[in-house]
Amino acid sequence: MGCMGEIMMDQIRIQTRAPLFSSQWDPMITTLPGLYLITVGILKPFILLLGVDTACSVAGLRLINILFQAGTFYVLRAIYKTIHSTPQADNKEADKVALVTAITLTFFPLLHFFTFLYYTDPGSTFFVLLMYLFHLHGNKTLAAFMGGMSILFRQTNIVWVIFMAGLSAADVIQDWMNNHAHVKKKDKTQQAPLTDGQTFQSFLKLLFGDFKHAPQKLLRLIGCVIMQCLYYIITMVLFGLFVHLNKGIVVGDRSQHEACLNFPQIFYFVSFTVLFLGPYMIRPSRIINFILFSVNHLTLTVGFLAISYAIVNKYTYVHLYLISDNRHYTFYVWSKIYERLPQIRYALIPSYYYGIFSLLQTMKYKNVFWKLVFIICLFASTIPQKLLEFRYFILPYLLYRLNVRFVSWKELALEVLIYFTVNVFTIYMFIAKPFKWGDNVDLQRFMW
Repeated sequence: MGCMGEIMMDQIRIQTRAPLFSSQWDPMITTLPGLYLITVGILKPFILLLGVDTACSVAGLRLINILFQAGTFYVLRAIYKTIHSTPQADNKEADKVALVTAITLTFFPLLHFFTFLYYTDPGSTFFVLLMYLFHLHGNKTLAAFMGGMSILFRQTNIVWVIFMAGLSAADVIQDWMNNHAHVKKKDKTQQAPLTDGQTFQSFLKLLFGDFKHAPQKLLRLIGCVIMQCLYYIITMVLFGLFVHLNKGIVVGDRSQHEACLNFPQIFYFVSFTVLFLGPYMIRPSRIINFILFSVNHLTLTVGFLAISYAIVNKYTYVHLYLISDNRHYTFYVWSKIYERLPQIRYALIPSYYYGIFSLLQTMKYKNVFWKLVFIICLFASTIPQKLLEFRYFILPYLLYRLNVRFVSWKELALEVLIYFTVNVFTIYMFIAKPFKWGDNVDLQRFMW
């Protein structure tokens, strides 16, 4: 089969290789065929009814991601309400906040931009968020199934299946600590909440205590963790089998998809998040607290700066695509800032420190286990990537943002303004500023 019509940029690379249009799989495609299988499932009945030229069109393909994005809106709203609902909350006000937050995140610039192109991001995001929603509601079976569906869109989504398993384990561990006989014997008059460090120290003390004196309790804990994570573990085992048979995580051409230890990716993600969540992250009171924290914890501050300098110096990787493809905004971020001013990558280290401080402060209400699981999965999803690609930040950003508590309508309005401004700029650049590569007759367009 074939589809006629003007196709923009990378769409031609994907559309002409989709199984809906071709019986052969192009080795340049490096993700599993989830998007194409969903496309076939949705469009095939219309093809049979209306004919290939009507249903099998550029508009038909783009409709798939618009449908995904519509579903993502409802999932975002449900997740936000589930996370932030409290018995004492004003239900009408909470519903309004959840609705506006969901609308706002639906227009998150990177996700919104790719909604109108035939890319895997909207579908990948939809299934990961749907997995999170089912997990929050305690339906681990459906959550694991949705996690498996998300992997069919992007293999690296296995990290977010592990995230759900980690959250399940964290809940079991927290309950075990709360109900531990040693904890119950403590003076109940001590109402001051434990710090993250104290909580983790208490966990280790209880863990080693049971290991030494009551190993059967420790085995019971491990059994509970396995049972709560069972369906996620099954998904992980199946994925491990796929990796073994495929001899790697990437399908197709692997030449430009080699894993490395690109530790500065964490700094790029932190900068990305702080900029988009500026109203929550960059506030005078937070800046003052950061300065006081840095001075009061001078050893930690100096240690962070020294380690970060070494990381940036030794582990900064530059992918060929980053310096050769001038359609993407990352090309200009790198060439105009990092490459033109080599020392800027070191000068930005204090801002990374502030960003990490601010991100952790915003999640202060979360327990230490939630934070550890998120940080581990954030590391796993970003550090192995050699390419600086903002699309890799969509899922960790949304999962983090959904857990940010409502502050006031002012912050939310400013967040809307940031998203709106960026969307107007990127869509304008995409539509109104096409360009050509040398003798190539095809128009190229600016994109994320």
